[in-house]
Amino acid sequence: MLIAMMAAFFGLSLSNIFLRSSMGVLAPELSAELALSPAMLGATASAFFVSYALMQLPTGLLLDRYGPRLTVIGLFLLTVIGTFLFAISWSGPMLLTSRLIMGIGCAGVFSGAFMIIARFYSADRLTSIGGTMNSFAMLGTLLATAPLAALVTTVGWRVSFIGFAFIAAAIALLAALTVQDRPQKVSEQRESVRDILAGSWEVIRTPGVLPIASGGIALSAGNTLLGIWGGPYLNDVYGLDEIARGKVLVFMACGGVFGHFVFGHLARWLNTLKWLIICGSLVIATILGTLAVLTKPSITVVSGLLALLGVACSFPTILLAHARAMVPDRLIGRGISTVNTGIMIAIAIMQIAVGALIGALTPAGTEGATPEAYRAAFAFIAVMAVISVGIYTQAPDRPPHGKR
Repeated sequence: MLIAMMAAFFGLSLSNIFLRSSMGVLAPELSAELALSPAMLGATASAFFVSYALMQLPTGLLLDRYGPRLTVIGLFLLTVIGTFLFAISWSGPMLLTSRLIMGIGCAGVFSGAFMIIARFYSADRLTSIGGTMNSFAMLGTLLATAPLAALVTTVGWRVSFIGFAFIAAAIALLAALTVQDRPQKVSEQRESVRDILAGSWEVIRTPGVLPIASGGIALSAGNTLLGIWGGPYLNDVYGLDEIARGKVLVFMACGGVFGHFVFGHLARWLNTLKWLIICGSLVIATILGTLAVLTKPSITVVSGLLALLGVACSFPTILLAHARAMVPDRLIGRGISTVNTGIMIAIAIMQIAVGALIGALTPAGTEGATPEAYRAAFAFIAVMAVISVGIYTQAPDRPPHGKR
């Protein structure tokens, strides 16, 4: 039963990542068909992260009060509805609304999964199990590149997303049949609503929790490029079509699949969480700084840098493990969801800011953004990644195996 339950969460996680990443390949076509401005395109992509972030604290309360089974499955049904709505959208506002609904529906997936892992596995296996799950989930990013581009050119983006909505519904059914809240031998003690709210305030006041959430600023580089602006960049600067864009972005997706697995296991081998995140963030800043400095690097160079960026942005599991280590067992759901809130808010704000920056630096009446606008955006992300490191260093390390 544990294997079947984890299979359901692996599927839920892959669906989550696929949906949040799918705008990258589709963006130019959606922009043309629905007449979306750069600002509207950025807002539509970030809508998933905005609603996802706003739902994290309520999701933490629901997880600790009603358990992961009801919370995750109940919310994910909204993802199925949002995906259908996305497929039939005829305007920018409707597209944005569908992304908001998707984000709400996916809000409990990773928090619920980490709560299950924390309850069913020993503490020192949290990063390795979670990293393996996230590595599998990153296949969703891989599917959102060349495979999605090929499917879209064959049957269109609307039919593609109707098909995925049916797949998401099947995964939700598997979860409903297999997920348990806790091992049968462990009794459940439910808190009152007052105690739950008091626990949330306790999490927020815990030293180090909010600095950990700042790691989302650096992580936003991956979601901003692969999830939305990577496709337009390759289209506007290099003139690549859907298939060609997908072939470039697939390198970044593969880097993410590899990186999540490696980060999860490095945490156990090196017995550190904090220094992995710091190193990953600094590598992110270096890569984006390089893209900002280079005038027009070759596609080979861009593909290599994006692949490295995919690896460097693979530490969300480590951030959530760090959050879990900061709070007692009774606050697992709220601890993880509080940090996840900060991460998603950071990603959403960065996507909106990058869209606004690119739009502001693109002359009116021009088709697509200029190379200079993208280079400025890369520089902005690099600077913000460095700032995130400065904030995050205030959090104490929590080695998986205890004191080093």
